[in-house]
This record gives sequence, C-alpha cells and structure tokens, in this order.
Amino acid sequence: MLKTQVDFKESEIVHTFTSEDQKPVLSVIYHFDTETFLLTYIETQRIEKFTNIIKLADIIEQYLNQQPQEV
Repeated sequence: MLKTQVDFKESEIVHTFTSEDQKPVLSVIYHFDTETFLLTYIETQRIEKFTNIIKLADIIEQYLNQQPQEV
C-alpha cells in the first residue's frame, strides 16, 4: 500500500488505517517533492515524517497492534 503512494507520486493518495472497531486512527500522505511520508495520529493530530518506507511500515504495524481488541 505505501509503495503505491511512491509509484503514483503525482497523485495525492491518503491511506487511512482503522482500529478493530473501524475507527480511523492513522493516516499517511506521501509528498513527492520532498520524498517524505507524513504519518498523522488522528486522535492527537501529531505528525511524524519518514523517508524510510520500511521504518514507516514497522511504526504503523506496532501502533495498530497496540489498539484495543473488539470485545
């Protein structure tokens, strides 16, 4: 999914990741001019910048695995 943003760099693609209860928790945008991914934590609106796609994927996976499971 993240690679798609690089491959279609001239299009603005926003990936939104949801929790188990389908609540949006993260979004990712790729800025081709700076070759930077912007990861936004939706609840706090905190933004982190990444140039390494593997590191970004790891951070997303870790965050999603910490989300409460649906009961």
